Formats: sequence, structure tokens, C-alpha cells
Amino acid sequence: MKATLQQRYIWIYFGILFGIMAISYLAYNMETPRSAKPIGVDPQAGGNYVTIRDEEGKVILQTGLPVTVDDEYISSDDIHYIITSVKGDQAVARIKNPDNSELNLIPKAQPAATLYYPNSLILRTSGKKLAIYHTHNDESYILTSGKAAEPPDGDILKVGDAMAEALRRSGFTVVHNKDNHNPHDINAYNRSRKTAVKLLKDSPDAVFDIHRDSAPLNSYLARINGVETAQVMIVIGRSNPNMRANLEFARQIKATADHLYPGLMRGIYMGRGSYNQDLYPRALLFEIGTDKGSLTIASNAARLISDVITAVLGQE
Repeated sequence: MKATLQQRYIWIYFGILFGIMAISYLAYNMETPRSAKPIGVDPQAGGNYVTIRDEEGKVILQTGLPVTVDDEYISSDDIHYIITSVKGDQAVARIKNPDNSELNLIPKAQPAATLYYPNSLILRTSGKKLAIYHTHNDESYILTSGKAAEPPDGDILKVGDAMAEALRRSGFTVVHNKDNHNPHDINAYNRSRKTAVKLLKDSPDAVFDIHRDSAPLNSYLARINGVETAQVMIVIGRSNPNMRANLEFARQIKATADHLYPGLMRGIYMGRGSYNQDLYPRALLFEIGTDKGSLTIASNAARLISDVITAVLGQE
């Protein structure tokens, strides 16, 4: 009888332990955002996109990111919107009213002193470390590869190469991690989280997850100094204790880019989920161009945003 009672307690103990583990696993996965550009049945066809309009019907953003009510968007001209409704691939946003929320207490960022960069500034990049990785390794550009996705490794890794090379030329020590996190599904961010944790053990000054968006080509195009380039959008996770620090960093990058390379930035999108940015106060996700574009213009943008990062971090 005593042995039977002990066995019962053991089974109860392990039952409770299993329940706690199951709840923790479910909570973790709910916090991780769905694939930013769901590929669907045909993985080569590219993702769909959502069109976001203001209350007057004007298109303010088209993106393959998952769009939900209460997401926020700071446009290229610094208008701050909040999503009020989403129906299928259409969403509506209103201009966010000033209030005392945490986001609105963050002062508008000032650009780094980049007007004379790189000739007249002393930039302190030696000894500073940066990390680059890709949650969606298969992302590609249709005008280059004929496909929106090329498992296991797409064009996006070459965009990361261009960015890493530019940052190294500026004096940074850069780790460009190419660990594969396929398939391009709901659990990709769970898999890339392990990579991010590994990279953060070296305490980099910043870590960047490099993607490409899904949207019409003309919504992600710019011409800077006579050269055609893709635009860049920064993505911040709202469900994230580091959001304030991430957003401050993103705003500084945008403000500096607006001075150094007007037209490069498409804005800052704050979406539901964490995008693994809860791991670090200087973790950002960059959407560089769209699947409808080319590797060439995306690489141009990667080099330009690298100049901006150099200007921001090189003056600290």
C-alpha cells in the first residue's frame, strides 16, 4: 500500500511538471510572431501583402508583415499612426494622438552629426562588434532569381554579405551568421532565437536580423545620389520589454538616415510579437527591399544603411 501511494505521488509530481512545461511552451510560441511573409502553398510565389490606408483612404504602407489592430507605424515623414482595423489584406490607421503613453514619452531622435560624414568626422568604430543573422534564410528577389524564395539559402544572405563588408570597411568587427532556420514557417523565430542567443554571448554593440519585405516594387524604391536603391524599414516587436530601448535606437538610425541619405528609410513598424528583440536592447529587424525587386538595389540599400549605422555607433 505504501509503495502504491508513493507511486501515485510520483505520477502526480511528474504530471504537474509536464503541465507547467506545456504551458510554458505554449506561452513562448504565442509570444513569437508568425512568419513575417507567409509563403503558403507555393513557396516560390512570394508572400501576400497588406495595404494600410489612413482615414481618408490614402495608402500609407504596403507590407507583407502580419498587421494587427494596435500595431503602430512611423512613416518616412515621421507621422505616427496606429492601426484601428484589419480586414483581410486591407487595414486602416489613424494618426496617433499625443498622450502620456510610454512610446510618446520617448523624445524624437536627433540625427548623428553626419552631414560631413565620412570626411570630417572622427568615427570610433575600432573594437566595436556587430552581429548579423537571418531568420528567413530562403528570402530572395524575383528580378534577380526569378523566385521570391530559394530554400535553403536565398539572395538575402548576399544582402547580409554586402552589409557586413561595408561595416567591416568602416572598422567594425562583424559576425555574419548564416545558420539555417528553414522552413519559412511560424516556428522560424523560435529556431533563430537560438542563433540570436549564441551571437549575444559576445556582447555586440548591436544585432540585426536582415529580411526583405513583400510589397509592390514601387513602394520600396528610391533614388539616392543618382543611384537606384531599395528602401529600408525597421521593425520593432511590441511584445517586448526592450521596446523602449529598441525604438530609441531605431529612431536615431532613421533620423540620421534622413539627413545622410534622404529617401532611404521607409519608416518604423511596431508589430505584435517580440521578433526576439526581448533578448537585447539594441536588436533590430531590417526589411531591405521587397520580393518584387532585385539583389542589386537591395545590396545598394544595405551599404547605405551600413553608413548610417557607422555614423550612429561611431560617435559613441
